[in-house]
Amino acid sequence: MMEASLLYKLHSHRLRPDVEVDKNRFKHVYDSKNGKVRIFKILSVSQDSKKWVENNKVCDVPGGWYCPGQYPPALRKVLKEGRNFAQLEDFNRKENDEEYQKSYFENLKKSGAAPATKGIGPKKETEELSEEKIIQFLNQKDNWKDTDITSQLWDIIANNRLDEMKALIQEMTPKVLHFRSSDGRGPMFWAHENGRVEMLRLLKKYGVSETVRDAEGKTPLDFSRKR
Repeated sequence: MMEASLLYKLHSHRLRPDVEVDKNRFKHVYDSKNGKVRIFKILSVSQDSKKWVENNKVCDVPGGWYCPGQYPPALRKVLKEGRNFAQLEDFNRKENDEEYQKSYFENLKKSGAAPATKGIGPKKETEELSEEKIIQFLNQKDNWKDTDITSQLWDIIANNRLDEMKALIQEMTPKVLHFRSSDGRGPMFWAHENGRVEMLRLLKKYGVSETVRDAEGKTPLDFSRKR
C-alpha cells in the first residue's frame, strides 16, 4: 500500500495524522514557503559504505564524468527483494496494460498531440562500441576491477539468465559486456567456462573478443577447450 512507502512518509511527515518518518534514519531540516519542497537529512550513514561507493566508481572512460553509481554490498539483500519500476507508457514491454494504452492514445488524439513513440525502445541495446574504444578503455589492465557489476555478470552467466543479461545491456549499454574483473576475466571467459551457447552468441553480437588474455595469459577459448 502507498501508506507504507518511504516516499509517502517523507511527503506527509507530520502533515497527516500518524504519519512520521523513522527519526533514527531521517531528520526533517527544511520546508519551502508553500511546502512544495521538503528536505530531509539522512542519518546513521555507514562510513564504510560511503568509502566503498567512492572507491568503486565505474566510469565510461578513465577520468570521465559519466560514472553510474553502484550500491554498496550492505544493500544487496534489500535490493534483491526489490522490484524495478516500469512506466505504463513504455510500449516496448511485452506485458502492458492494454486498457491503459488504449485510453492513453485516445486522449492524445483528442488533445491533438502526437504520441512520442519514435525513439522509444531498446536504443541502448543496439548501441555499438568501436573496436578502438574497447581496446583503449575497457580492456586496459588498469580498468580490471572486482565490482558489483562484474559479480552480477558472473552470476547471470553462471545461472544462464539470458533475459536478465539483455535487460542489463539495455540499462547500462553494451559496454557492460566488456567489463573485466581483477583477474582479467569477463563475460566471454565465463560463458566459455560454463558452456553457455546463447550467451556466447549474444556476446559475439556485441563484439566481445574471444582472444583477449587474462592476468595469466589465457584466452576465453582456453577455458572452452578445457571443457
